[in-house]
Amino acid sequence: MKKLLTVVLVGAVVAALGACEAAGDGAGKPNGGGASESGQAVSTAPKAAQEQVPPGFDGGKGWAVMQSERLTQPSVAPHSPLVLFLKTHEGGTAFGVEARDASTGAVRWSSAAWKPSERPAEFRADDVKLVVTSKDGKDYAVLVAGVQEGKDAIAQGKAIAKAAVFPTGSSGANVAPARQVSIPEGTSEAVPHDKAGTLAFWNSAGVRVVDVTTGAIASRQDSRGQDYLLKVQGPANGTFQIVDAWPGKNIVPTGAKKTSGVEHGQAHGVRGGYAVAQWPSKDAAYSSLGLPMNHVWSLHDERTGNPAYTVACNGLSDAQISSENKAVLSDNGRYLVTAYMAFDLQAEKGYCFGGTQDRARVDFMGVDNAGIAYGNARTPAGTGVPVSVNLATGAHTELSGVTLPTRVTGDVALYETVPVNEEDPAADPTHHAVLSVYPKR
Repeated sequence: MKKLLTVVLVGAVVAALGACEAAGDGAGKPNGGGASESGQAVSTAPKAAQEQVPPGFDGGKGWAVMQSERLTQPSVAPHSPLVLFLKTHEGGTAFGVEARDASTGAVRWSSAAWKPSERPAEFRADDVKLVVTSKDGKDYAVLVAGVQEGKDAIAQGKAIAKAAVFPTGSSGANVAPARQVSIPEGTSEAVPHDKAGTLAFWNSAGVRVVDVTTGAIASRQDSRGQDYLLKVQGPANGTFQIVDAWPGKNIVPTGAKKTSGVEHGQAHGVRGGYAVAQWPSKDAAYSSLGLPMNHVWSLHDERTGNPAYTVACNGLSDAQISSENKAVLSDNGRYLVTAYMAFDLQAEKGYCFGGTQDRARVDFMGVDNAGIAYGNARTPAGTGVPVSVNLATGAHTELSGVTLPTRVTGDVALYETVPVNEEDPAADPTHHAVLSVYPKR
């Protein structure tokens, strides 16, 4: 494995947050579910099927979520550890959070049903999102919905975003939101920040940053390099014009190509306090097939845009990136993988696994808390061979016969499956698992 350039991390510039009204403090009712004599919740989650999982996980001790439970958008709360779900109630007019033990599937707590609006015409059920953010070692589950206040058959209404915040340390059933926040002109598209306890929303006025621990809202402020965050347009891998978010050429990493005073990078997520971006290299080239070669990858401080450290990926024969290669952070916050890149944030090192004349490209899909990254090594025919890479040593292992999870985040492997068509008379959602979760051994 090729070890590449490391640069000392840049300290974050903290944006001041303005005050905002916050509603309510919610205590949950006692859990009506089963419990053992020790008081621990007893899992009633269905057992997952035996799966040929990577060696670090236990394929015989998994649990499953069935389609009939109407639990979607699984997210891992890294400090708990819990797997959180969006629960849909009342035919899509109310929503909630259900928190399950990551190892056993036992329900730890569940929220009260939350309605973005009393008028279903003002929002779409498909637009309701569950996002997770953390601060000072505490996790927060946030339900977010875009609402068109006053919308009816004729009026379009006024766009706002509604957010309901639930600390993941809650207990019992019918847990009320700790606070609710309305974001002017906001939508359901919110980018959570792993360490700041904040969410970023975009509207016609720019960026709104919500502190979920207080309900305070701050607006994107000046042009002195202190704008809060880049805007990732469209999908997670959408192209962005980085100077629009962070004024100043100081955000262009060393080795990246500068053209006409307008610098472009490609965003691959905002995780662990950093925006991960791919830049064209000064040594940019094209393969015989016309594919771009050679890139510079940089972790940018998400508040200032300044490059924290940079990795040059030269000698690549194929730098194409799948739309499925999203940034994944280990639950302990140390390791980050995206596309063919891996980063050790504690050691301040980055590694390039792009394809060269002598080495296959590895497309990563997750990393555990020990720094074992998982992905597919791409063959010349384009098919994938499951592999694991130890980021501490660089040693790699071919995982013969293993089915790679959809995601690995820390100490659980998640396998997601496509729901069956509920309108098909032959379909049986009651017995169809949409998620299987396997813990570490």
